[in-house]
Amino acid sequence: MIRRAAGPAGVFGVVKADAYGHGAVAVGLELERLGIDGLAVARVSEVGELRQSGARSPVLLLGGPASIKELARAVEWGATPVLTRGAQIADWSAWRRRSHRDATPLGVVVELDTGMSRYGVPLDEWPRVLRELRSAPELELTGLMSHLAESELPESGFTALQEQRFAAAVAALSPAERGTVSLHLANSSGALGRLSARWNAVRVGGALYGLDLASGADPSAASGLRPVMRVVAPILDLRQVQACTGVGYRRMWKASRDSTIALVPVGYGDGFSTAYGAGAALVGGVRCPIAGQVSMDSLTVDVTGVPVVRVGDECVLLGSQGDERIGVAELSARAGVAAYEVWCGFRSRLPREVRGPGR
Repeated sequence: MIRRAAGPAGVFGVVKADAYGHGAVAVGLELERLGIDGLAVARVSEVGELRQSGARSPVLLLGGPASIKELARAVEWGATPVLTRGAQIADWSAWRRRSHRDATPLGVVVELDTGMSRYGVPLDEWPRVLRELRSAPELELTGLMSHLAESELPESGFTALQEQRFAAAVAALSPAERGTVSLHLANSSGALGRLSARWNAVRVGGALYGLDLASGADPSAASGLRPVMRVVAPILDLRQVQACTGVGYRRMWKASRDSTIALVPVGYGDGFSTAYGAGAALVGGVRCPIAGQVSMDSLTVDVTGVPVVRVGDECVLLGSQGDERIGVAELSARAGVAAYEVWCGFRSRLPREVRGPGR
């Protein structure tokens, strides 16, 4: 679906932060199997993890290496570094001269700040940076990028302004450079909704995992996206409690009737935040209230309304069961955090099970 939306543009799959909590190795290798044009990460250690797992795709190091030591590691792992400050040209050129006497130029991508005010070369410095790169035989400009600040907001005019600024920067390239330099501005929302932002490559993160910010975080029918992550756990125990019995720390939740309480082995130590505790879980296709505070290693669920429930039955904390669904938008709204934070919060002690074709 993303390929169709991107058209002829190349697609970089963003797998930073352990693929937004989904598992970078599994996601990266699956994207390679599906023919992704490249992967993108934010830390040098993430490049190493991918390479050690057998990933062979081009890897873009977003944000750039923080030091020459990190630059050397990134290059050793075969990643393309992103240059975000003009001062890096002299430092990287000197390192390349010292470490590679064959004078093979190092391919670099320049990030421009078109309005995010975060990473990137300021636009008024771009002409000078371009001249310095052209004069540095140790470096070769292979890409030019920027990042959209609010492309998920259709009513915003700022995205169009960023597009204009990026186009003006691209116009400074020579015809020969235009033929070889990878140009990418669009993130997920830009790739899906703004043809003018796509250029010859796009970087897709949240949309890979089913996030549609433009329609309110969870996938809409129109978007064609499907959620990837599902968080489930077995019921460890069931107990009967009388009306007015308190459950959990400080007994803040009390049964309004004689009730059946299920114990589920997932807690805030696994990334299921205490802020999610005011909501529900799914058992037997029934939406059941979480009973009391979420503990470090477990939570409790009032399953009184489930017709038949047994120890070992599946409890869904994120995902679908029967006709019911708990989406990432629901959890993010409960906690007042971004959907990305929900995904990234699920920690490594929660085992990942990869399912899909051939899995």
